[in-house]
Amino acid sequence: MINQDSGYLMVDLANVLVERNAEVTLVAGRLVEREKPLSTEVKIRKIARYERTTGFLRLFTWITGFLQILFIIKTRHRRDHLLIISNPPLATLLPLFCRNSFSFFIFDVYPDAIAQMGIVSESSVFYRAWVKANKRIFRQAEHIFTLTETMAGLLKQYCPDKEIKVVPVWSNNEFFRPIAKETNPFVIEYNLQNRFIVLYSGNLGATHDAFIIPQIAAKVQNQNILFLIIGDGDQKRDIAEEIRRLQLTNCRMLPLQPVEVIPYSFASADLAVVSLGSRASSLSLPSKTFNFMSAGLPLLCIAGEESELSRIVAKYDNGRCFSHSQVTEMVDFIDEISENANTLSLYRANSLKASADFNATNAHVIAEEVIKAASN
Repeated sequence: MINQDSGYLMVDLANVLVERNAEVTLVAGRLVEREKPLSTEVKIRKIARYERTTGFLRLFTWITGFLQILFIIKTRHRRDHLLIISNPPLATLLPLFCRNSFSFFIFDVYPDAIAQMGIVSESSVFYRAWVKANKRIFRQAEHIFTLTETMAGLLKQYCPDKEIKVVPVWSNNEFFRPIAKETNPFVIEYNLQNRFIVLYSGNLGATHDAFIIPQIAAKVQNQNILFLIIGDGDQKRDIAEEIRRLQLTNCRMLPLQPVEVIPYSFASADLAVVSLGSRASSLSLPSKTFNFMSAGLPLLCIAGEESELSRIVAKYDNGRCFSHSQVTEMVDFIDEISENANTLSLYRANSLKASADFNATNAHVIAEEVIKAASN
C-alpha cells in the first residue's frame, strides 16, 4: 500500500487485508492513527513526509516521496502487488518504472487537479505527457477504485473501456460524534460557549479555497456568529492577512489540532464548511465531509452544482451547496440556520442519519478485489 499521507482510511484498509491473511506493507511519510491502531502485522516503510505549507515544499516532497517509493519497490518489493493511492500525485506514474501488478485507489484526479492549482498549464508539455502516460498506465491496472461517480467519469478519459469501481469514503461514528458544548473541553479552552460556530477545518490549499470565508464573515451582521478556521496550507498567510485587512472580530484562526483533539474541535461547531475550488469540485472529495456528518454537523458546501458535495446535501437534506459567487446567499443561509432551532436540529439529525451510509465496510470491497489481484 502506497500513500504518502496515511490516516484512518489506510489503517482500516490495511487491517482488513491483514484479517484476510494478506502480507501488508504500508509505504508512508506520515501515519495518523485514531482510535483504531494499525495492526502490528503491517510493515511500515517511511518516506518523506508531505509538506503543504508552501507550493515549493509541496512539490519538493511529492518528488522526493516518489523517488523513495520507487527505490523501495525496486529493492524490496519487485514481485508484490501494489495498491497505489494518488498521494503523492506522481505515484500513479510508478508503473512506468516497475513491472509489478498494481491497482489504483484514486482520491484526487491528476494531472487535472494540479492544473486547477495553477502548478502546471494544460497546454504544457509536462501536462500533455502525463495525460498520455495515464492513458497507457490506467489500462494496465488490475483494479481502479475511486470515491465518486463524478471522479469515475473523469477517469474514463484515460481508460474508456475499463471498469472503475466507486467506493465512498467512510467515517467512524465512535470517534466522531456529537458532544454537548457544556462538557466539550475544546469549547471551554477557547471560550466558545454561547457562540454559533461556523467551522472550517483542514487543508488551506488552493484546491479548497478557504479564502472565501473571511469574505463571508465580513457580511455577517450577527456578532454571536463566530467563524473558526483551523488548518494549514498555502493560503494560510493570505487568509490571516485578509482577516486583518477587513478588521474582522468574528473570525479566528487556529493551527492544525492534534488528532486526539479533532473530535472535540469538530463537535464544537454548529455548521461545517466544506469548500472546493470551482474546477476541483469534480476532481476530489474531502474525507472530512463524512467526519463532519458523523459529528452531526449541517454542511455549508462551496462547490460546483454538478459536484459530489452538491449531490450529498441534496440527497440527505443536511445542508446547502453554493457556488463561489453566491456569498450573499451563503450569508442568508447562515443567518437562517443560526436563528431557526428547528432547521438546525433537522439538518443535524439528517447528517447523523447519513453517516450510517459511510462506514468501514467499504474497506472490505477494496480488500477483496486487491487480494484476488495479488494472488493471480
